[in-house]
Amino acid sequence: MEVFDQNGNLDSDVQEVLYELGNAGVGMASATIGRILGVRVALATPKVIPVGERTSQVLRELMQQDNVGIWMKFLEPMKGSVLFILKQSFVYDVVEKMTESRYEGNALYEEEIAFSAVKEFANMLAAAYTKAIGKYTGIRIFMSPSMLVLDKERVSLGEILQNQGTDTKKAIWVETSFRLLEKEGDETCGLGRVVMLPDAAAVQLFAKAFGL
Repeated sequence: MEVFDQNGNLDSDVQEVLYELGNAGVGMASATIGRILGVRVALATPKVIPVGERTSQVLRELMQQDNVGIWMKFLEPMKGSVLFILKQSFVYDVVEKMTESRYEGNALYEEEIAFSAVKEFANMLAAAYTKAIGKYTGIRIFMSPSMLVLDKERVSLGEILQNQGTDTKKAIWVETSFRLLEKEGDETCGLGRVVMLPDAAAVQLFAKAFGL
């Protein structure tokens, strides 16, 4: 089936598949975060759009807002990537919960125990995300955490995707944000979002798994 129509719009069935996968993947990853911190996590409605110039601009803006990015690359036969964009203060909280010590600023990356915790956290997110998508599609999916992107570092979406063998003109942006619901009833919004960037070939694999 064709992922895009003649006007460059996504097929409605494909959009629905990506919507479901975005929810499933982020839901499982969020459950992992919730277990670490002992809180409940709520998800926003996923956005599914073709990658465009505005998308790259949004990504660059996000990475200049004291956020930490964790890039994860799809391994063969898939192509594309997933980016977890997390508030730096939120990453501090996760690392503190994992290490029982508080690390902030450069210490988060310079102290071996803190950096190991960040990498372990990234691996847990990757495992949860791929497990959910694999369960929904029946496809064995593997991902490799490829790098951390620190706050205020400018990121070119085109360069990232091209380096991973993905055609930016055929990539799709699937974004889901989440917030924490604490025991006291407090709600913390804007803590993070997850962006899945599969290319058209990967999307066709997903669609085929759903019988499209």
